[in-house]
Amino acid sequence: MRARASLKVQLVRQIVVVITILLTSFSTLTLAAIAAHLYHDARRDTHTILNNLSSQHQEAVGEVIQAYNRPTDPRIWMLRHGHVIARSPNTQPMLRKNPYSGLLWRPAVYQLDAQVRRNQFVIDWPLGSDWALLQELSSVVLVVTLLGAAASLVVARWATRRTLGPVKAMTDGVQHMLNTGRMRPMPLPDGRDEFHDLAGLLNRLLSDLEERRQHDQALLADATHHLRTPLAVIRGNLDIVLRGDRTTGSLHDESVTALYRTLDDMARLIEDLLAMEHAAHLPHTLLIPMSLDGLVSEVVDDVRALTSDRPTLVLDASSPRHGLPSVAAYPAFARRALWAVMENALQYCAPDAGQVAVRVIEDPHSGFAGITVGNNGSGIAPEELPNVLSRFYRGETGRSLAAGSGLGLSLAQSLMRAQGGTIGIVSNASWTQVTLWFRSVGSHYEALHEKFPQ
Repeated sequence: MRARASLKVQLVRQIVVVITILLTSFSTLTLAAIAAHLYHDARRDTHTILNNLSSQHQEAVGEVIQAYNRPTDPRIWMLRHGHVIARSPNTQPMLRKNPYSGLLWRPAVYQLDAQVRRNQFVIDWPLGSDWALLQELSSVVLVVTLLGAAASLVVARWATRRTLGPVKAMTDGVQHMLNTGRMRPMPLPDGRDEFHDLAGLLNRLLSDLEERRQHDQALLADATHHLRTPLAVIRGNLDIVLRGDRTTGSLHDESVTALYRTLDDMARLIEDLLAMEHAAHLPHTLLIPMSLDGLVSEVVDDVRALTSDRPTLVLDASSPRHGLPSVAAYPAFARRALWAVMENALQYCAPDAGQVAVRVIEDPHSGFAGITVGNNGSGIAPEELPNVLSRFYRGETGRSLAAGSGLGLSLAQSLMRAQGGTIGIVSNASWTQVTLWFRSVGSHYEALHEKFPQ
């Protein structure tokens, strides 16, 4: 099995291969261009000599041919009817045909054979010096290519080490988190490049994961704490029921009733916790337009039916005459949030002459519409008001007036945030008002500020 090469090694290898191929291709093209240029020069000079011989008188041609007497000069033969009648001093008596085969295949000469009037001229242009020049250039190009490949290796190693440095840092950070089990932010690379953006996104992800982990731990701790008492109640009443004949009938019945009541409270607590978790992961694509008037009408009718045994309770509901625009909501969550607020208002209103007022309102300047639920009672102390939306929080007044888990308003807040809304609470000594704020359908979710109406 082949060992896995690191990304750094792969990049260095690819860079060196690419640069070597480019240098080799450039060198080959350069040598081919030089060879073509030398061939063109030899061909041009040979034709120039032929034109010069053709323009001479018959008597002067021999004298011109005799001038080419050096070994490096072109070799010239003049033939008539196949016999040599004149030749340059640097030639052999016997004429040999040397067809040109290309400069890169080490030819001896470039040979031109042309018929001019009654004479035939054969001109050999020596290519030895050109071939020697190409050999020298080839050696130089080879050295340059090897040096370029070596330089590309050094540069590639430096560039990949510098470029992939942030990746190595992030890898070490993740390994450290895996080894220690603790999350820490990724180091942000210098410069605003893709690695900087990636590190920023990873830090946001780690922050969300850490927040989620702390949230889950707090939820588990709170649920364990609040389930411990119901479980103790269930165990105690089960002991009474299991004693059978040693308990009176009334005590038995009270224990069974307490069991049912405690189990109902536990089921409600678990249902509320699951609803809060579901709300935390609701995608905004599920939000649909709905009317707050219809929602208030349905819930108020149900509340009237359930509170028929409270004749002193005054329940008042109203909406603006002109009507309100539709809001973006998840109907099941909107109804559950309103029910949670209504139950809280009914639970903490004045016991002898309770008043609960429900209103549908609008804040057109901010793009919100809402439902206010007010009730008379002892109100919420100013120091307790910032904490009433916390999970399982119950103030001194709340614990003294009614039983409960402290999840009502916290659940409503979670459900409203899942729909892009929130809860506003105002309270004084005799009146408390809770407002469920929804975003209007015509408003842009991303463009709205986070400062909701109160």
